[in-house]
Amino acid sequence: MPLLTARPSSIAYCADAPCLADEQLLVTLLTTWVLATGRTPPAVRPDGLTPEELIDFWADDRI
Repeated sequence: MPLLTARPSSIAYCADAPCLADEQLLVTLLTTWVLATGRTPPAVRPDGLTPEELIDFWADDRI
């Protein structure tokens, strides 16, 4: 049985498309941080936040 090494033709390649593994990691990190800190998750995607908003969300006041 040959080993499949090529991408199935039904999956189109797009160089700037987000990586599914990166999306899953982002959801995992956000969920973990929200549960650990009790903070409200951002209303928009993290890449839509300003640097100040990112710092406000991710900064840990206890450290």
